Amino acid sequence: MIMPRHADAQQSEVYLQIQAGLGTGLIGVGIEKFTSPETSVPINDVRETLIEDLNGSGIFKVTVMPDTIATGAMSLFQRWKAAGASCYLVGEPSPPGNSVAVKLYDVTSGLTRLDAEYLIEKNRPWYTAHVIVDDMIQIYTGLRGSFASQIAYITRTRGGNEIFIVDADGRRAHQFSFSKTMNLSPAWSPGAERIAYSTFTGSNWALATININTGQSQRISNWGGQNLSPSWCPASPDQIAFSSNRDGNNEIYVSRANGSGVRRLTNSPGIDVSPSWSPDGSKIAFASDRTGLPAVYIMGGDGSDQHRLTTLSNTYEDSPSWSPRSDRIAFVIRTGSTGADIATASPSGEDVVMLTMGESANEDPKWSPDGLRIVFTSSRLGGKNIFIMNWDGTGIRQLTKDGNSYSPSWAPTGSGDDVRIRKR
Repeated sequence: MIMPRHADAQQSEVYLQIQAGLGTGLIGVGIEKFTSPETSVPINDVRETLIEDLNGSGIFKVTVMPDTIATGAMSLFQRWKAAGASCYLVGEPSPPGNSVAVKLYDVTSGLTRLDAEYLIEKNRPWYTAHVIVDDMIQIYTGLRGSFASQIAYITRTRGGNEIFIVDADGRRAHQFSFSKTMNLSPAWSPGAERIAYSTFTGSNWALATININTGQSQRISNWGGQNLSPSWCPASPDQIAFSSNRDGNNEIYVSRANGSGVRRLTNSPGIDVSPSWSPDGSKIAFASDRTGLPAVYIMGGDGSDQHRLTTLSNTYEDSPSWSPRSDRIAFVIRTGSTGADIATASPSGEDVVMLTMGESANEDPKWSPDGLRIVFTSSRLGGKNIFIMNWDGTGIRQLTKDGNSYSPSWAPTGSGDDVRIRKR
């Protein structure tokens, strides 16, 4: 439906589409077994997490077979189909309980969509469930799921604003940088081996990278000024876009990951910030106030064809983030001095969809690697915390609770080979 919005009392009405949840479009999944009569066996935790992940995925829903259907004379495929499932998942735990053989069947065609075996680590059985669901998402969408991935963000500490990392399910949050200074805008490299970020060096904001395995940081900008919001190119892992005032005004630049080969892409009288690459590296979305209020713009990866994303009037837009599926760009629409909401639009600027609606400040949207979820910062419960929602604004879930966390970045999903024993 179409609903009016007001940026503030002085602004004209802005009409934006409000999209409903996926509802009946969800893929029904029946689950069989994945259980043990011994409550201490980790396979029971795997089942519990499977149900939670599937129901929170934004594309699946767990279907329960009613007793009236379960006792019928139909075949197993027919019974699950009658119960509303499109597929069903069977898990046979090994006798020691340290692995599970999994099969996913399509109830319409009868085909086996997944046939694999997964290790169940006693200390984190939930991780096995994450990998299974990520495999299912890849089968049905073509992009690997994001449940077994991680999220980096900034938290204010006594020593400074440091980088923290947390599993995408909210577990194992830990401090990763110990620079004792101000840091901003962490961004994962396409291979998840490094994080680029902005760091305050005492006189200016510099760009740096930090190695995920060693924790060693390396400064990559050897010039002064403000160097902000680095963004790795998904299609060219050695290329980073960023905003810098090295030439007197904040413009968008690109360089190699070591800081060499700097090229300027914009040259406007306004401030250009927050670049975000399209998945194929051919375009960059960014924010600019070149014509008045800040708005989201798009240009070619070489700086050509710079144009505004939407035709909305009297709106304050910033922080664009391009979906890994190429079909949507998330961005922030500010609704006054303190409020901000998150919206998405197609790359053509059409069909703007509001995902949040007037719950304090909602900022810093970043897509999950499968394009099904968005991580963002919100002050809706006091302070600033990290939240996750589905691509359509449903299923909002709080990830941090310290009140001092912001600027999230979702890591590329791992392969799952650390727990996958076999896959056919």
